[in-house]
Amino acid sequence: MFRNYIKIAWRNLWRRKLFTTVNILGMAVGLICVAFLALCVQQMLVRDKFHKNLDRLYLVQTDNGQQSVYPLLKEMLASFPQVENGTRILQWDAPWFSYQDKEVSEAITYADAGFFKVFTYPLKYGNKDNALKDKFSIVLSSEVAHKLFGSENPVGKTLELSDKRRLIVSGVMAPIPPNASLRPAVLVSTENLDAKADFKDMGDWYNCFTETFVLLKPGASTATVEKQLKGVVATRFATGAKDRVMSLMGYGQFANKYGELNIGFYVYGLSCIALFILIIVAINLVNLNMAVSLTRIQEVGVRKVMGAGRKGVLLQFFTEAGLTVGIGCLLAWGLAFVLMPVLNERLSGIQLTSSMLYSLPFIGGWLLGIMLLTLIAGGYPALYLSAVKLVNAMKGKLQSAPRKVFSQRALIIAQFVIAVVFITGSLVMRQQLRYMEEGDVKFNKAQVLTLRLDLDYKDTAQARSSINALMDRLRQYPQVQGLSTSQSVPGKYYENYNTFVPGNDQNKELSMRQAYIDNGFLTVFGVHFLEGRNFSPDLVTDEKAVVINQTAMRQLGWTSIAGKTLRTKGGKEDFPVIGLTEDYHYRSLAGSVQPLIHFYGGKTAMHDWYNYLNIHINPKDAAPVIAMLRKGFENIPSHRAFSYSFADEIFNEQYKRIESLIALINYFTLISVVIACAGIFALVSLAAQQRTREIGIRKVLGAGIVSIVALLSKDFIKLVGIAVLIAAPLAWWLMNRWLQDFAYSIKISWWLLAGAGLVTALIALFTVGTQSLKAALMNPVKAIKTE
Repeated sequence: MFRNYIKIAWRNLWRRKLFTTVNILGMAVGLICVAFLALCVQQMLVRDKFHKNLDRLYLVQTDNGQQSVYPLLKEMLASFPQVENGTRILQWDAPWFSYQDKEVSEAITYADAGFFKVFTYPLKYGNKDNALKDKFSIVLSSEVAHKLFGSENPVGKTLELSDKRRLIVSGVMAPIPPNASLRPAVLVSTENLDAKADFKDMGDWYNCFTETFVLLKPGASTATVEKQLKGVVATRFATGAKDRVMSLMGYGQFANKYGELNIGFYVYGLSCIALFILIIVAINLVNLNMAVSLTRIQEVGVRKVMGAGRKGVLLQFFTEAGLTVGIGCLLAWGLAFVLMPVLNERLSGIQLTSSMLYSLPFIGGWLLGIMLLTLIAGGYPALYLSAVKLVNAMKGKLQSAPRKVFSQRALIIAQFVIAVVFITGSLVMRQQLRYMEEGDVKFNKAQVLTLRLDLDYKDTAQARSSINALMDRLRQYPQVQGLSTSQSVPGKYYENYNTFVPGNDQNKELSMRQAYIDNGFLTVFGVHFLEGRNFSPDLVTDEKAVVINQTAMRQLGWTSIAGKTLRTKGGKEDFPVIGLTEDYHYRSLAGSVQPLIHFYGGKTAMHDWYNYLNIHINPKDAAPVIAMLRKGFENIPSHRAFSYSFADEIFNEQYKRIESLIALINYFTLISVVIACAGIFALVSLAAQQRTREIGIRKVLGAGIVSIVALLSKDFIKLVGIAVLIAAPLAWWLMNRWLQDFAYSIKISWWLLAGAGLVTALIALFTVGTQSLKAALMNPVKAIKTE
């Protein structure tokens, strides 16, 4: 009997190819989105859960960030009985690694010998107990090992670094799970840092630049450890750092607070989007199946006459719904494998793998989804039609026209409410992104050409001489209006902070971001001075002078910089404040301008601490200058290639994550609108079928095409209008909540809401109108003979 149901279901689907195609494709596209969103949420929820000792793993954080002083771990391991093990993690350099004729460049992650006892990163080759036993050991990720050694076991082989170090491969990590917060490419022992001359001055009890992780013993009290940390701060920390507060944060919260993604926000947001799309898919299935099923009322009557009971009718409709849902889900599952690489390119901070699609939890959820969608898609039409009286069924009559059923109208409204919210969200996000990209950042970002200077030169002395010669040539070009070399550029400022106190008031203190610039930086970038002057290469005293921004002055409680000095907290040297700049946006407009202090790093020239060469030039005149620079840098042996960008391109790189989010939202918006229109398309088709004879009579009596189109369309357009009215305040509230995360944001204009509603109405009108027009153009004689 079941085989017979399947055969009949297949014939019915094949006979109505248009409805079947719309149904399956709409469902497949929607379910692909739901599947990807569910996997993203799942990856966030299980972030770092693969670590076996996650419940005992903690980050030692300070009151102003995730980093602590470098010597702290050794003190904790020596005098904290509650601490079982620990490791420090930091990055200091990124030399090139070479093996025979192959070389790669990777940032080194320096870690202690306890790294593999604290974290659960299994080794593919090597022994984790002695992988970082000394400063000559190096552990590679599987990706880096493959680049250098292919598929062979590299343990015991020697790598030569561009800084002349030679390290022996002691281990290769197995592929790191995609939901890991820490993804080191290369691990080297911290003993290498202790031997570096430029590191010794930094690795003291004052500078915080190290991430310290500890594994507590089972049952250890975090409160006891934090009390001991308070004692260490009081007895060991430098004079200017004794007011710092150290605390423990569970590693499970590390990714949410300090990772690339705001896990809580994304879990909530992506879950809502997945739910909305799933609702649209379910509504669409009900509408399409109802539209098809109601044309089969006489078939139901014949089945009942032949002895079929209500159970038999229900089974037939559920079989057809299950077959449709099964095909759609299978198609979606197959397409997910194809589209996953495309999605990964759009994601930031999350990576999905094909293996997730055939994991047991995913397959289980997928099968549960098929059953639920089958019940939803087949349940309503089956229960409705199986309850029709035999007499009415044989006559092809229904007790009530579906277009007048309140529940169906509510479904249409719900679909388009979601569609309008998506469209509004997409428009608002796009406007906010454009505002941040094109807003007034208070510096010249349109006419500054920036080159990277840190290209890892094979002969640093020769490179310095050649680049300084190139700068002299640049000064001869009439198109070049100014030159600068700097440690950072707007959009690429380091997370480098220090605490300063006014020279005349030691009770005040202010944490400021600090950076080194030359005498041309502020001029090239067009930063305005409100008071004082710029650095001068002719004044020896400027080597100890500083320039601050307006926010710094305001938070220090000053009204003028005249006669003012600053010193680092705990320091004894005063730095005269010689200049006050306008608050320019050296970081994204998503956040407010923070206090900033600039130190003089030396005149415009190639220095070890300057990473950028900045050229004030009109983009229209830049081609010959770029050609000259490219040719010049090609003659300077280096590991990294010559590269350049304009300042606006560098600054706008900060918005890549929100740009990728907007792109995804645009896809979801398009999908939601298409699926919603597919549903309304089905209902218009149903209405036209039910009123075929009426349309024919109206045409015979002189009704025009416009009046018939209006007859079939007006009820649906009214429902879309109601949906727009409901969605507008909801979308306004949701997007205002989203905009609150930005320090500088747009105001949601009425035309954005009206535009979203108008776009939705026009799309719906086009969908309804085309099907109505098809019905209106039908031969009236043929239409009258239909019934």
